[in-house]
Amino acid sequence: MPYLSLYRKYRPRNFVEIVGQRHVTQTLTNAIKADRIAHAYLFCGPRGTGKTSTARVLAMALNCERGPTTDPDGSCESCLRIIAGSALDVIEIDAASNRGIDEIRELRERVGLAAADARTKVYIIDEVHMLTGEAFNAFLKTLEEPPSHVVFVLATTEPHRVLPTILSRCQRFDFHRIGIRDIESAVREIVRKEGVTIDDKAVAMLAHAADGSFRDSLTLLDQAIAYAEGTVTAEVVSEILGGIDIDLVIEFADVLLSRDIGAALALVDRVVAEGKDLRQLAESLIAHYRNLLVLTVERRGQEALALPAESAKRLAEQAKLLTTDETTGTLSLLAELDRELRFSSQSRLLVELTLVRICRRPSSARATPTSREEPRTAAVAPEAAPAPEPAVAEKVPAEPVRADQPDAVGFAEIKRRWEDLLADLRKLRRSSPAPYLMEAIPVALDGDVLTVTFHKRYQFHYDQMTKDPKRLQATADAILRLFGRKVTVRCVLEEGDGGHTAAHHERVQEALTAFPGSEIEE
Repeated sequence: MPYLSLYRKYRPRNFVEIVGQRHVTQTLTNAIKADRIAHAYLFCGPRGTGKTSTARVLAMALNCERGPTTDPDGSCESCLRIIAGSALDVIEIDAASNRGIDEIRELRERVGLAAADARTKVYIIDEVHMLTGEAFNAFLKTLEEPPSHVVFVLATTEPHRVLPTILSRCQRFDFHRIGIRDIESAVREIVRKEGVTIDDKAVAMLAHAADGSFRDSLTLLDQAIAYAEGTVTAEVVSEILGGIDIDLVIEFADVLLSRDIGAALALVDRVVAEGKDLRQLAESLIAHYRNLLVLTVERRGQEALALPAESAKRLAEQAKLLTTDETTGTLSLLAELDRELRFSSQSRLLVELTLVRICRRPSSARATPTSREEPRTAAVAPEAAPAPEPAVAEKVPAEPVRADQPDAVGFAEIKRRWEDLLADLRKLRRSSPAPYLMEAIPVALDGDVLTVTFHKRYQFHYDQMTKDPKRLQATADAILRLFGRKVTVRCVLEEGDGGHTAAHHERVQEALTAFPGSEIEE
């Protein structure tokens, strides 16, 4: 016998074997018991979630020699022909390659013919959204009033592309992405039947990589079994996936939490040396910090994460050292990195600069700094200091810092310790300006007016600061606390370059810090 791929060998033969779609199988089972089978069904959902397999099981249930039955035996002549794909009255049509009006006219002519050797003729039309508009219209009447011995099952990954007139004539079932635990359980059962040894971490990695598709998990398992010499281990799965291992992503997060720039750059070097894709690294870090956000914001336990138990435990430990602001701030930087990597030929430099930027962000009060730099402390102003006047915001061209301004010393201190100010503002629970001031640059202190500028690409951050006077006032209050200086905060949106050269840009400053001795070309 020729070798059969695992996903073909273990196709479901009854409703019980369909993985992770109980809301569909239960409804169909009840319909068969009550003799309330519809003339047309629409199965929607992502690829690999069991749409076509469920359609075949339905055909078997309707035509089994014991049936109609909710439990086709899979051994009678009718069931065996359907399993083998040779049943004359179970017709599968690929709409992607048979999408025209001529094919539908032929289908309409065949629908009226009696079944050859089955109780019910079942038409399974896969990727039905690929039919042309003319073909849909030609099919409409047949779908609305088919002969009593015909059942249509339409399957699609894109139900929004199916005409509303077609949708209204079908019972619709939405197939969900299959849960990690359901895939793990099914994979373990299959490797048991195959006599294959596989470790738990490898099972978890396969289930996670499948992204809700049971078929994909079996395709990957097939590949892993062929590649492995004996036991299928996590290392084997990692090699065939060719992606970024979850342990490496967790190690990256540990380094970023410790603010160790040197270790972060060394990990980038390791990823590049192993031939990994840096954009995939960025995507993996985004997914990782999204999981951290789930733990820090939603207060759910580690069981909420679709990860191996040991990895989920390590994430839970990392989440204890992070605040929501830190997690969302890092996610914003990583999302910006992912966008920039799509169009840049300097992917390694972009990744390194982003990691430097993350490492230089202030730590949470809950975290224990482990980097070689001493944590900075902020001076606190006397409690009796008077309250500042109301802050204002304008949209005017940015003004460069004047060398002769009388408050230059005070301004230099505020600018030098801008990160301390942001750290203090992050402690505010409501209307914190910190996420928006991250992209602002203090440019001048003229008397008691502190001017901060936003580049025009940060229009959103500017708007969030200026539309809420509480954020402006909170900034002024924090400056009073930290520096003992009463100021009015003035926000400016740069219309042009605002007088800044490339050397003043924050990213360039970070690059110069990380790679001293470099030259700047305007």
